[in-house]
Amino acid sequence: MKKIFYFVMIVIVLFISLLGILFALNEIEMNYAQKHNIYAEKPITYPVGYSDLSIHTNGKKLYNQLFDDIKHAKKEVHIYFFSVSNDRISHQFLNILKQKSDEGIPVYYAVDRLGGILLERKEKQSLINHGVHFTYFNNPKLSYFFASVNNRNHRRMTIIDGEIGYIGGFNIGKKYIDEKKNLKPWEDVQLRLVGSGVEGLEKQFVHDWRKNSDQKITPMKISSKIGKSQIQFVSYTKLGIEEEYRKLFKQAKHSITIYSPYFIPNNKVIWDTLMESANRGIEVKVLYSHRSDALLVEQAAIPYIKQAWKNNIKVFGYKKGIFHGKVIKIDDKVLMVGTTNFDSRSFHLTDEMNCYIYDQKFIKQVEPKLEDEFNHSFEITPSYINRLPFKERVKEKIAKVFEYYL
Repeated sequence: MKKIFYFVMIVIVLFISLLGILFALNEIEMNYAQKHNIYAEKPITYPVGYSDLSIHTNGKKLYNQLFDDIKHAKKEVHIYFFSVSNDRISHQFLNILKQKSDEGIPVYYAVDRLGGILLERKEKQSLINHGVHFTYFNNPKLSYFFASVNNRNHRRMTIIDGEIGYIGGFNIGKKYIDEKKNLKPWEDVQLRLVGSGVEGLEKQFVHDWRKNSDQKITPMKISSKIGKSQIQFVSYTKLGIEEEYRKLFKQAKHSITIYSPYFIPNNKVIWDTLMESANRGIEVKVLYSHRSDALLVEQAAIPYIKQAWKNNIKVFGYKKGIFHGKVIKIDDKVLMVGTTNFDSRSFHLTDEMNCYIYDQKFIKQVEPKLEDEFNHSFEITPSYINRLPFKERVKEKIAKVFEYYL
């Protein structure tokens, strides 16, 4: 019995030691990669465009609209989601892509290499057999292995016929339509655009496709339809987002409202500017998902919540279910809907894209819906944090170690 015990202990010690060595190697390489801007690009600011806009927060309604738009495509479909699952709704989505390709409509479909890990080989081959142009974005590489594994393409881009576009927080899978027991109800934010304003979205898709695939792609001809709302797309690849957000927060006159599934603002420029804004009298509110679909992110938020109290920032935890939208509102002048979370991964590790909306009429139109999310939340107060059990405090310490990757 003692021999078995000693053997098990040796295995555990070796396993922990191996994890420690891998983490140390990861830290060394990640520090080097960040210092030398490995897998980084300057942000791309696309020209201002004009589209008619609508917002979806319910997965079933979004999928009904998205799938219908794809089915009615007449020219071409370019579509990228960070992840796709292996379930009923995912198969329905992939079958629609195959059907459009069978009709002779060019379909270009991509998924992140790790986000698409559940895409079965036979399903991938079936897409190709039906003529769908398929590729993975951001394949891990042996050179700078740890940096490449963390280099994920977190954008979501859909462009149909050069006229209809989608961007936001939704991916493809049953959890987004409340069919995953522990992750419902799921609330998210996806922007639908109709008109010539989709040009920046299309250009970014083509840029990413050419960077990741040898398959030729020709940019779609963009519709000449001029929509009602002025918008602008900006893509980020680890560089430039802090300066963009600094300018955004500094221009606020009355209020800054941030909606994000995670609240881990591990970026000194962004976090300092937000606190400075609150301390100069701007009303700053943050809503994040108190329940989460990711490990340790709830605990990683606590140190920042404590700093928020001291700097006149109110933080609210969404309690209805999972909130996964990525939205920033500056006064009634600017509304950002995109893929960027208010967390360390989005600020430092992943490729993101935001749509900045400058149509005050549209902003006022959707403001009641966004504000209603606060009715399904509670303010995170010092007394609430002080009542947290000991195990949560232990998790907070662990989360601090891995905060950069959360």
